[in-house]
Amino acid sequence: MQNIKGKVALVTGASKGLGYAIAMGLAQEGVHVAITSRDLDEVNAAKEKISQEISDSKIIAIKADMAVEEDIQQMVNTVNSELGEIDILINNAGQMDYTPFMESSEARFREMMETNVFGMYRAMKLVLPSMQQRQTGDIINVSSMSGLKGTKGSALYSATKYAVIGLSEGAMQDVRTDNVRISTITPSAILTDRTRGKLKEESMMHASDVADIIVNQLKLEQRTLMKTSQMWATNPIPLDQ
Repeated sequence: MQNIKGKVALVTGASKGLGYAIAMGLAQEGVHVAITSRDLDEVNAAKEKISQEISDSKIIAIKADMAVEEDIQQMVNTVNSELGEIDILINNAGQMDYTPFMESSEARFREMMETNVFGMYRAMKLVLPSMQQRQTGDIINVSSMSGLKGTKGSALYSATKYAVIGLSEGAMQDVRTDNVRISTITPSAILTDRTRGKLKEESMMHASDVADIIVNQLKLEQRTLMKTSQMWATNPIPLDQ
């Protein structure tokens, strides 16, 4: 496996939950990490927690709304100027909403698409030219099991996550000849603030479990591409059992 120490990573939506766990896992490997959130106080607090635990990686915090094109441009500019050219992009930021289809609104659908799909698209467009020029780079886009199977109440959310998979796979085919790897992950329920209280916590996947998978995927030799990764809790147990 390759050593990723010293690489530069950008992890969006990383003030808590899965994004935070990924950022921590990368920092533990010696990767310099930029973390983002729409909430400046939250992302600064996350930066301090990582920095207190990890001393040999540079960590920077950036306020960015992935639904705002100008924020994404400034986010990438900041990483390039403060840490260097981006080697690893983890598109994790996203909005989740479970609403019955007939109760949904077009405005909410557009809002989710802006963050979950267009934000990812814009970030990829900005970091890929440097990766292609250098003939190396990794982009991992966070989809969901909802991007593989629609369920009751998930029409809008599933549509955005299906789009993530299509976008990622098409772009991957375009840039793999430049030795750039684009992958998707499709986790089922992860124990976060959003999912707590739905299943017994000890039976759920934890964010650190998924982060371990991502870090080890990034350490694969550049000649090997893991196109998609599905991950489930082994035996999720409802709270009433």
